[in-house]
Amino acid sequence: MLKNGQQLLSLFRQSTYLKLFLLAAFSTLLNACSTAPTISSEQSNKPRVLQEQVQLTGRISIQYQQREQAETIILGYEWQQAPKELFITLSSPIGTVATIEQNSQGATLKQAKQEPRTAMDIEQLLADSLGWSIPITGLRGWLQGFDIQNGKAIAVPAQNYFQLQTQGWQLQFVSWQEDAGIVHPTRIDLQRFTEELGEVKIRILIDKW
Repeated sequence: MLKNGQQLLSLFRQSTYLKLFLLAAFSTLLNACSTAPTISSEQSNKPRVLQEQVQLTGRISIQYQQREQAETIILGYEWQQAPKELFITLSSPIGTVATIEQNSQGATLKQAKQEPRTAMDIEQLLADSLGWSIPITGLRGWLQGFDIQNGKAIAVPAQNYFQLQTQGWQLQFVSWQEDAGIVHPTRIDLQRFTEELGEVKIRILIDKW
């Protein structure tokens, strides 16, 4: 795959500490919400509105195929969303992996000791720069428990393990919770097959709303 993606994988492989961290973090992701908390029927039936501005932090794992071998990347993320802007920070135990900014002029990705990269398609920018991508467009709604279709936000039922197929992805909203009166997902699993990366599986945990 591309050089930057290879460098990232190399950093994880070269350090015993990082290997142990990867295994421990992945185990945590696998076990997180294994007994998913259940919100009350009153909470799940609350009317919900897509927030124009939201700031989230959490963890994400991406599994995909590279040269017929399974690869896993686990990162922390910070997600800051506004109506016409999006700012994402991806980090590993050794520091920031990348920062991504999207606005009406397009998307910009920055990495340490690298020239900034720009493109109109943010997901293609990630693929070209890191060797893998995540469905940024869909996540603008999914992270809040909504599916945005043709500019309309449709609330996903706030039910543990609710499944939805949309925008080429199979989603499972594994767990939900309420923070400051707002009901939102705490774990989302995504899966799809691609020609470039084989079976792609993404697990997203929202740690702080």
